[in-house]
Amino acid sequence: MSDIKINMVVDAANDEKFISVMFNLSNAIKSEAELCGKICGGLNEKELFIIAFVGENKSVKMSAIADYIQAPLSTLTTIVDKLVANKFLLRYNSNDDRRVVKVELDRKGKASYKEFKNRREIMAKKVLGSLNQADQHSLINTLAQLVALMQR
Repeated sequence: MSDIKINMVVDAANDEKFISVMFNLSNAIKSEAELCGKICGGLNEKELFIIAFVGENKSVKMSAIADYIQAPLSTLTTIVDKLVANKFLLRYNSNDDRRVVKVELDRKGKASYKEFKNRREIMAKKVLGSLNQADQHSLINTLAQLVALMQR
């Protein structure tokens, strides 16, 4: 009940500023993702997220990717089919359980993932580079709190 009271005390002007800043942040992130997708081999946002997820986890079950991108397995299969055909991903059955389908990065996927990591590092330096250590920690903590609040 106390959460509701705290939320009701928000100043209307701050409410509008917050919504505006969040909208602008969302657009900036979307633009960066689109640019990164182009640079990383002409990938769309979902394809880029899949490449990044597989790159970070090496060999991944299809079901884990579906959970990560919050898409049904049938949708994921269509996307992965395209990424396999274009040499971004390799798909195979698990040695432990033949019913389990796994994917890993193929040649183009490895190059795309390397470029993705490079773009991510550039963005971090671009944003954090203009802040001192204390402000960097404050920004990171505030963003973490924002994510936690939005996921409640």
